Parts: sequence; structure tokens; C-alpha cells
Amino acid sequence: MNLLTNSISQNRQDRPAPASGWHRAGFMAWNHFWKLIAANILFVVFSLPVVTLPAALVALDRVCVVIYRDGNIFLWYEFWREFRRSFIRSLLPGLGFGMLLFGGYFFMSLGNGNSQLGFVAIMFWALGIFMTAAALAVGEFFFIMISTLDIRNFNALKNAIIFCAARPGTVLAILFLLLFLSTSAAALMPLIGSALIFFVWIVGAQYPICYMVYALIEEMILIPYKEQNKQCSHPQAIIFN
Repeated sequence: MNLLTNSISQNRQDRPAPASGWHRAGFMAWNHFWKLIAANILFVVFSLPVVTLPAALVALDRVCVVIYRDGNIFLWYEFWREFRRSFIRSLLPGLGFGMLLFGGYFFMSLGNGNSQLGFVAIMFWALGIFMTAAALAVGEFFFIMISTLDIRNFNALKNAIIFCAARPGTVLAILFLLLFLSTSAAALMPLIGSALIFFVWIVGAQYPICYMVYALIEEMILIPYKEQNKQCSHPQAIIFN
């Protein structure tokens, strides 16, 4: 039995990694499962002061992208380096996205508490849902982008908005995944839901989201950049102006 198990394990390790796509994302997640669990725990611990949550999210995104892209990672080094590098630059954007989320919750609460107003209540709900969706979708693109590219916050925000407008299907997939995992965790509270959040739920959302966003970054920024530099004697910086 041990011989059979070892043979299967050896064959899996010798099998070459898929070059791209969901096959590669799944292959890397399987082979680095425990590192992803450890990254989830690091995120929870480092985001406990709340003010450090944006930097912890950027660090987690960096880990997910490196695992997918490179197929190997020095987990603590990558997470800690990105956390320190992004701590200051992610504070203001994190506050902005947090305020947008709060605004969405506020308007949905107005719509829920004033249902007798009819159309006005529906407008409150619509505005609240839009603000929440915008904060989540643009925020995901923004934080993954600054974890991946050497790019200023303004350019990252502009690119995030462009990507969201250009790829609504990806935005809907991201929002559905976040909605499914958050409602599942809430339904399993307090014990099981808390344990899942601590060990796997966050990275369970961020890893596939990082793959989807990074695939777009490759398609819309990195590949055109490489093609441009092949034809140019003076390579340009990777900034999508």
C-alpha cells in the first residue's frame, strides 16, 4: 500500500506543470496547499489591528500570484517583504474602499428601513448594491495590481476601473465567489465558520481571484509590454497610462 501511495505521489511530482489557465492554477494550488493555508493564517494574524488589513491583503495577493506564476515561493520572505513595502501606500486606498463599502451598507440599510417609500427604497438598495460591488471589484483589481506591478496608486486605480469596465464577466465571477464564500461562512458561524475563515476561507477566495486578475494583467499589460520592447531599442516601464 505504501509502495502504491509513494508511486502515485512520485508520478504527480514528476508531471510537468500546465503552462497556463485554470489547469495551472489548480495544479499549483494542489502542490502548494499547505503554503496557501499558512498564508491564510498569516493574513488573519497580520490584519487583526484592522489598520494593517490592506497591507495584509496585498501581501496575501502577492503570495497567491507568485505561487501561480512561479510555481515556488519562500512564503514568509515574500509575505513579510510585501507587507512592509505596501503598508504605507495601501492605507489611503484601503480607507477609501472601506468607506465605499460602508456607504453601500448605509444605503442598503436605508432601503431596508424605508420599504414603504416604494421607488425611493429601491433606489437606495440599487445605490447600495452598486457601491458595495464597486468597492469589492475595483478593490480586488487594485490590490492585486499593486502586488504585481511596480506602479503608482493612481495608475493602478485607473487600470482597475478600466479592467472592470472591459471585463464584466470577470467582475461578476469575482462578486459571485465573494458572495458565496461570505454567506457560507456566515451560515456556519460561530465555530465552524470562524475556523474556516482562520484556516482557508480567505485564501480560498483570493487565490482564484488572483489567477483571474493576473491573467488579465498578462493579457492587457505584460504581453503587450514585451511585444513593444521587442520592437523598441529603449524599453519602457510597465505602466498602463
